[in-house]
Amino acid sequence: MLTAGPIDAYVASLRGALRGPRAAKADLVTEARDGLADAAQRYEADGLDRLDAERAAVEEFGPVAALAPEYQRELALAQGRRTAIIVGAAVALQALVSEVAWRRAAVAWSWEPGRAYLILARTVDYATYAVVVGALLAALACGIGSRYVDVGRRFVRATGIAAIATVAFFVAGGVLLSVFSPTWGHGNTGGATDLSLAASAITFTLPAVMTFSGLRCVRAS
Repeated sequence: MLTAGPIDAYVASLRGALRGPRAAKADLVTEARDGLADAAQRYEADGLDRLDAERAAVEEFGPVAALAPEYQRELALAQGRRTAIIVGAAVALQALVSEVAWRRAAVAWSWEPGRAYLILARTVDYATYAVVVGALLAALACGIGSRYVDVGRRFVRATGIAAIATVAFFVAGGVLLSVFSPTWGHGNTGGATDLSLAASAITFTLPAVMTFSGLRCVRAS
């Protein structure tokens, strides 16, 4: 059975210490491996054998415990940016689909919503705008904005928690708007079946995607 060399063991330890998007994590680990390999080649050129050269390269690179936090910050920012984009896009798409479905179904209604219903509907609308704008700002802060604004793992954790809270708010708001609409308990309005099925699929899928991404944000932070 072959024993992993010092570089392989170091890279495996670093990989196990990191949490975040797979592609970004793979890039960082590959970068570390390449750096170690280059250092080992220099030590070999100075006369060390391969094993000692790898050991010297690992020692020069520093312990995983010292390197991992900075790498983890990069991964956390990548996950925060991804989550913000997912939340912004999902909320905007959900709002668009809901608006189209609502207008299609309302053609057959002879119903005037009460004041409380209108307040709830407008609150959901305004919250949609706020979330989309906030998600865009968070994505920028976790991306190019991190060069100018001091954002780190706490910000990413807050982004993940906000994503989960957003799901809870819109699910609750959507349920209330549906329960108090004139179609509740009366089935689909004629001619809107396909749209209703599409809207239902999106309604159930998007919150799950946002929640999963939010949890990954918290884990990466």
